[in-house]
Amino acid sequence: MANTNIEINEEKIKHENVFSLPIVQYQTTNTDKLNKELKEIILKKENELPTTNKSNQGGWQSEGDFFRWGGESVETIYNLFSKLIETSTKKLNFVENIPMDFHIYGWANVNRKGHSNIAHIHPMSTWSGTYYVDAGDDMDESKCGLFEAFNPNLSHLTSFFPGLLPGEHFIKPKTGLMNLFPSYVRHGVRTYYGENPRICIAINASMKIKAP
Repeated sequence: MANTNIEINEEKIKHENVFSLPIVQYQTTNTDKLNKELKEIILKKENELPTTNKSNQGGWQSEGDFFRWGGESVETIYNLFSKLIETSTKKLNFVENIPMDFHIYGWANVNRKGHSNIAHIHPMSTWSGTYYVDAGDDMDESKCGLFEAFNPNLSHLTSFFPGLLPGEHFIKPKTGLMNLFPSYVRHGVRTYYGENPRICIAINASMKIKAP
């Protein structure tokens, strides 16, 4: 006969979500003038320089020297990413007392109709992110070239609530939107079908522990 005095006290259950995955989004405001200047700079560079072929399937991608192009608008984007990285890192409790800074480098991207980016990671970096200078045409999500991040825990697909937990996380690009994610996360961009170009700036940030 079962002992009915032994029961679960729900208030005493300790529940933790470990190995969490931080995905950060921030919608900037008052950036119309900034975006106009950046768009002119990037499209001019696109006409002057050949593309760098990495994850991009079509489209144009600069070398990773964007923050060396100079100018107030480029410096503004650098400062925005620096602040977003600083703030997002502080929210990770395990690093809150460790003095550190970040080396940030970036590159510009232009995607037009039919262009995409294959799934990839950014080795040897800590944070990666994107700023959308011009998201292009506002379209149905099946055609707008969604940013796609993949769950790095592949084993969950066949074991822990299979079919119920998401394997992907999608972000719809919006002009002025910043996103930030761990560089080890596999990610890509689905095919964009807009008539107007989509222009963005991507970054990698590598952590450096400050000397005592």
